[in-house]
Amino acid sequence: MSLIDDYQLLEIPTNASEQEAKSAFRRLARKYHPDKNPETDTTEHFQRLQAAYENVQNAIRQGAQTADWKPFSFTQADPFQNAGFHQNRHSDSASDKEQEAFIRERQRAYEEMKRNNAHQEKARNDAIKSARNTLNEKRIKALYEEAFKASENFTSEGYKGSTNQQTNYDIPPYQSFIDDEVEAQSTVERPKIYAVKLDAAKAAFRAATYIACFAAGIYATLYWQNQTSESELNNPTPAFVAGLYPQFRIGTNHTLQASSLFAEPDRTSKVLENLPAQVDIQVFKQQGNWLSIRYQNKNGWLPAQSSGFGSISNARKTGCFGYPGIAPDHGELIGSAQGNSRLRILNQLPTQSLLTFQSFDGKPPFSIYLNKKQAFAANFIPRGQYRLVLETGSLYHQACQQFLFNDKQRIILDKVDFASTEQTLTLSNL
Repeated sequence: MSLIDDYQLLEIPTNASEQEAKSAFRRLARKYHPDKNPETDTTEHFQRLQAAYENVQNAIRQGAQTADWKPFSFTQADPFQNAGFHQNRHSDSASDKEQEAFIRERQRAYEEMKRNNAHQEKARNDAIKSARNTLNEKRIKALYEEAFKASENFTSEGYKGSTNQQTNYDIPPYQSFIDDEVEAQSTVERPKIYAVKLDAAKAAFRAATYIACFAAGIYATLYWQNQTSESELNNPTPAFVAGLYPQFRIGTNHTLQASSLFAEPDRTSKVLENLPAQVDIQVFKQQGNWLSIRYQNKNGWLPAQSSGFGSISNARKTGCFGYPGIAPDHGELIGSAQGNSRLRILNQLPTQSLLTFQSFDGKPPFSIYLNKKQAFAANFIPRGQYRLVLETGSLYHQACQQFLFNDKQRIILDKVDFASTEQTLTLSNL
């Protein structure tokens, strides 16, 4: 094959760049890889694609010129017209005729090559279509015979006869779906008894399908109800948010459920490994909704939705599984507090924090979420005596209402009274 054939096999123009050739080869390789076509032998075509890709890449890197592959037009001119030379005009004319004949031959060869390629492409598409039709014909014929056998003893009152008896089925000839005209004629000429039996088989098949789907739905509902615990109902896990907290993705993460390790960031690519649930993985980078990871000396791609933040040991220690959710807003109240006492918080902490109020009067606790180095005024604190606990860390988890990493707690005030007067609290690392 010539270089122009390689360009046409990759379906790219002759002025394509190296990146365009690479993208075209990947697209065609996924389409014609033998593993992707178990019903059709595409090994030879896939090998031709590999050879064509190497030739095109070498030509692009070497700067091969492809202008001479295109159709030529010839314009005869006298190079000695303005120079005053007339003694060699006979020999020059002969040379021009030879060149013109050569270019016409190249033009004819180029047009013939285009026609041959178009013919080969059409023949290949026709062969693939014919093979697929033949395969579908065999499958439908086998299904037809099974349906006929199942409906042999079926009547309006149910099945009759013993199921242990050996029956020689007289199966009517199968009606092909390829030739519609022949199918219409054979349908008209077929005895009515076959049509009745086929309708009965369809009814039995449809009823069995409905019953199976209904049973599967009931089983799935009962299964997931049993899997749901009371803690999950009280603290529902936040939904997955794409691209959230990329700074915590690099390093150790863990799988949330059994997942597949793909060769490329594409669910249609090759599966390299089946990862079990709740195992540690090492993340190298995040690309969109995919993570480049390493697990047991194997590198691949994992959907970010299948991975949790931090190690599995840390998740079990904190009891925080699933997605952390979006962080609360500055000053957001976590819990319930209805009062009129006022507290001015002068926050100098360099990281986000959680200020928790633990009541000595039997009231339920509540917390205030604070961003780093932002002041806040709380006007809703109920009257009473409280212990104030400050919690700092990184990556707040909504379901657990605590930080996943670097979680530290300390009591900053104990048995402090809140009334209608205003109080001021300064938060710092000291």
